[in-house]
Amino acid sequence: MWNFFKNFVYAVLLVNMTIGAVHCSWDPYKVLGLKRGASIPEIRRAYKQSAREWHPDKNRNENAESKFVEVNKAYELLSDPVRRKLFDQKGVVDDSLNRNMHNPNNRFGDGASFFSGHGGFRFQFKMSEMTAFHQYRITLRRYENFILPQSQNQPYLILVYSEWCLMCLHVLPIWQRLVEDLNPIGINLATVHFDQEVELANKLGGRRGELPHVVLVMDSRISHYIEDELSNSKVIEFIRSRFSRNLIAFVNDQNINEFIGGWKDNKVRVMLFGKLELVRLRYLTLAFKYRPHTLFGYAQLNLETTRAIVDKFGIPLKLDSLLLFQEDRDRPAARLSMADLPYSTLKDIIETNKYLQLPRLSSQKMLDLLCPPESSNVRRRLCAILVTEDREEDEEAREQLRHFTRQFKFSRDRIVFSYLFREKQTEFLRALLEDGKSPAEATTKVVIVWRQDIQRLSYSWLPQPFVSGADNWNSSVNYLHRTLIKILGSAQPLAHTTSMKELVDEYAQGILGRITARLVTTAEILRDHFTRQELLAVGSVVGTVLFIAAVGYVMTYLVRLEEETIRKTNKGLPKTPRPTTTELKLHELRSETYNGMVRLLKPGCRTVVLLLDNESMDVLIPKFHKAVWPYRKNKSLLFGWMNIDRGLPWYSRLLNLALKIADDDEGTDVTLDSNSVKPKNCVGTVVSLNGHRRYFCIYHARHPECVSDSGAKRMQNMARRLTVSNRVMNDASGAFMGFDSSLEDSDNSDVERGDPLKSQDMEPLITSGLGLHTQQFSTDFALEGLSNWLDRLFEGTTQRYNINYWPDFGNL
Repeated sequence: MWNFFKNFVYAVLLVNMTIGAVHCSWDPYKVLGLKRGASIPEIRRAYKQSAREWHPDKNRNENAESKFVEVNKAYELLSDPVRRKLFDQKGVVDDSLNRNMHNPNNRFGDGASFFSGHGGFRFQFKMSEMTAFHQYRITLRRYENFILPQSQNQPYLILVYSEWCLMCLHVLPIWQRLVEDLNPIGINLATVHFDQEVELANKLGGRRGELPHVVLVMDSRISHYIEDELSNSKVIEFIRSRFSRNLIAFVNDQNINEFIGGWKDNKVRVMLFGKLELVRLRYLTLAFKYRPHTLFGYAQLNLETTRAIVDKFGIPLKLDSLLLFQEDRDRPAARLSMADLPYSTLKDIIETNKYLQLPRLSSQKMLDLLCPPESSNVRRRLCAILVTEDREEDEEAREQLRHFTRQFKFSRDRIVFSYLFREKQTEFLRALLEDGKSPAEATTKVVIVWRQDIQRLSYSWLPQPFVSGADNWNSSVNYLHRTLIKILGSAQPLAHTTSMKELVDEYAQGILGRITARLVTTAEILRDHFTRQELLAVGSVVGTVLFIAAVGYVMTYLVRLEEETIRKTNKGLPKTPRPTTTELKLHELRSETYNGMVRLLKPGCRTVVLLLDNESMDVLIPKFHKAVWPYRKNKSLLFGWMNIDRGLPWYSRLLNLALKIADDDEGTDVTLDSNSVKPKNCVGTVVSLNGHRRYFCIYHARHPECVSDSGAKRMQNMARRLTVSNRVMNDASGAFMGFDSSLEDSDNSDVERGDPLKSQDMEPLITSGLGLHTQQFSTDFALEGLSNWLDRLFEGTTQRYNINYWPDFGNL
């Protein structure tokens, strides 16, 4: 069955091939002036010459236009290996291929029509044409382990193809030309077989049905070729656009000194001179490869702005030239002039001179390149490091060491000279110092280092400092030379061994630089993956948001400007003080406010009232206000004060109701005489009233729960004594309720206690909460324990006095 189908398809393709192929006497070889079997480079050279000769803009012959079209058609046929082979074998021109190639509806051509021609048949069953793709094929492992890291300094152009991709065969000659053009200038090419490396193909953006797919991997970033037409010139332009714009600086007479003299950034300067306005692609790849060590500049010849540079360095006007500068801005370390500078020659020159005469150890990578680890004592590579500071005073010592390297010319394979800044490489330097020494003591000294492996190194300090100046030149140079000759001529290990600390990267990118680089990368990704219409839509949204933000900022600025104008206008006017309102208000408890503060309180709300008189008002109110201030934000609390002279009858009836409830267990009906409550004894009392649940709590300096921890038990005993004993008036326990009492009971006689009737209306019996003493205290001590009592009040641990109803306020 399969053989029948295969033969049927073969017959159909042969018929289509015969229809599409037209026998003709037209010979493309004669048109280009070539012999059969000419190579691709010969065909290309002949085409360029014929196209230049018959171009309608240069040739005024009336047949120039038709001849120019014929030349293009001949080159088009001969550059396509499939059509060329068909013509060589049977002398026919496959017009179907020509029509498919110019079909505007297809990317890289029309695959369906192409399959119906002879090339499609050969592509499906004879794969010899795919050899050009296979020899550059890579795997996922090679891509991740080799190509991706290598792309940090060398671009890779990768094509994703498949054996069943008809258009892959069509772009084969273009790919072969790219290989010939790009490989010699430092751009590597590779291919990925879609069916055999599906994961890698998907990672590179290749999709079945959208092949061939071309990407550029550079600096570990993938850039997709999105043009509809694949051609040599467009691919080169695509690669050129991926390089940074400031990779090569344009130099003229004004900035030449600044460019060459900027070697203090630890980079060699490379000046390129050319006749073209556009920088060659090989120069871009070279600058990209050596960007960690060199900085490139380009100057165009035959311009007024570069004439002084050309005259100063003697640059030939008809040749491309290279000048390489190290520390000496007037004398290049290397120079080269040729009609066409080869990439390999440029690479060899820069590779030989990619470091300064005296490079600075500015990063761990620089140390690894200059002083690589070498475990063998025979082949050890030493590094002589001069320790200096980043200041002009030490530049003379560094220049003296440069002169030393030029004078004696030690082999770089044996010893490398360098320097470092002490204040920037403190940790690395501290590891090389003996105990107790400061890094500042090592300034202008030379240390000889041998890296035995990645972490371990051996070192020796030269005891004599490398002192600059004319007087010290001979002694410093001779001592350094003798010491180095001795060390190099001996296989003995160095004096000390230590674990190395990594050097700080002095040119590490800051957070702003990283953010900028990330934004640039994001912009490039958006450019590769979004169309212009999509970007315009997103841009319009972002622009609208930015416009709204800008309008808001302008409005805010105008308001601020107006406020400043008003402030300046009213600067000379007298300021009227604004009335200050207290956050915590104290309400007076009287007949007008009694219902709102007590009887009509909502469930869960309480009123805390301070009892005072006219004499103690100025002293007690500030203390009370300070004590209750932390509870000002509690919406369930109301704070106030009551003048005891006005509210004494109400307070007496309140105490009477409380005492009756307290003696219900005794079965005694108690009636309290209001005259027993003395106003002076009530001053400083704080009463917490719960209007809804009809109970209150009392704070007083003589209250039992304020005197000791046994307050509850003493309160019960006191309540019983108030109802059954006629000594209540003389008991100190009743002082907190306002009763006129003497001091604490004792075994003293009445003479020692004094006459209680004599002072019952003269002095308040308010004592300290710490205990009862024989001395009397003023109102200054009345509220000392209020804060602690308030804490216990809101914890629910204070003594509660329950009543049946709230008595009326005012005199009866």
